[in-house]
Amino acid sequence: MDCSALLTRQLAELTALISRLRSNRRGDDAVRLFGDLANRAVLHVLSRERVLLPAWRHVRWKDLPLDAMTGHVRFKQALADLLVRPPTADGHAQALSAFAEHVEQQRHLDQHRLVPVMRDAMDIELRRQLCNDVELLFETGSPPTREPVIGDASPRDLIAEAEIVLSSLAGTRPDGQPPRA
Repeated sequence: MDCSALLTRQLAELTALISRLRSNRRGDDAVRLFGDLANRAVLHVLSRERVLLPAWRHVRWKDLPLDAMTGHVRFKQALADLLVRPPTADGHAQALSAFAEHVEQQRHLDQHRLVPVMRDAMDIELRRQLCNDVELLFETGSPPTREPVIGDASPRDLIAEAEIVLSSLAGTRPDGQPPRA
């Protein structure tokens, strides 16, 4: 499967769950939909951090698109805001709308920045491995059981390394803000 189709499919599933949750904000269905949305969104985040970042590390951060990665940080922030506002909480509708905007922004960044750069930075074997691992994680909730071929760093180490790389690009910090004086 093409990586762009895989990433777009994940985000399309999130968009569909958001739409269903907006239509049904009360009762057990809303609680179940909110749980499904939260689980799928967390799996999407994990697929990026446990599969995509190690793949990029493997190619020594070649051409890493800063805007796509800062979009991911904003996606995570919107998700965190949503997770503390279930359907019965005040501010849920606003948090859901903000999250929906970040899902769409991430889809756009993936389609127009991340995937094209990924095609240039990674060979076809690595991209296939990456897509297989992302699909497995997103579909089953479990990382691959075989030995990792992309890298052996822990997710925490990868994120720390990515933050260092991102902060050195274009003079910005990982949160997209200008460097501290």
